[in-house]
Amino acid sequence: MAASVLCFEVLVILFFALVAMKLSDLSPGTVWAICGPGMVVAALLCGMLRKPWAYSLGWVLQGALVVAGFVITDMFFVGACFALLWYWALKAGRQIDTEKAAAYAAYEAAQAAQAVEEVPAQAEASAAQAPAASS
Repeated sequence: MAASVLCFEVLVILFFALVAMKLSDLSPGTVWAICGPGMVVAALLCGMLRKPWAYSLGWVLQGALVVAGFVITDMFFVGACFALLWYWALKAGRQIDTEKAAAYAAYEAAQAAQAVEEVPAQAEASAAQAPAASS
């Protein structure tokens, strides 16, 4: 979930930068100095989410996008939206992982119970075949 938010964030920041260059009084260099690192960090974080520290860095990125609103005012709104999306992705991702772990544990328990039931049945079948072979 978090990687999806970050990938979407890269695209939105890119398009936001293009619009900001046309609609704001800022130079293109200033706009790219603000939006470029955000895009790069978001893209790199997509691949680093296997590490626990990457989620903290994701929060730093969301905060940086909100703070960028002091330079490009509309970034307050964009940053706040993505901070909410980031929160939701982490919350939903945790819930999905918990449900998957519970389902996997139930599956493993069912498989173990089925294996225990099959062992006596196989022993009875072997015992029934043994006397027939000796006659």
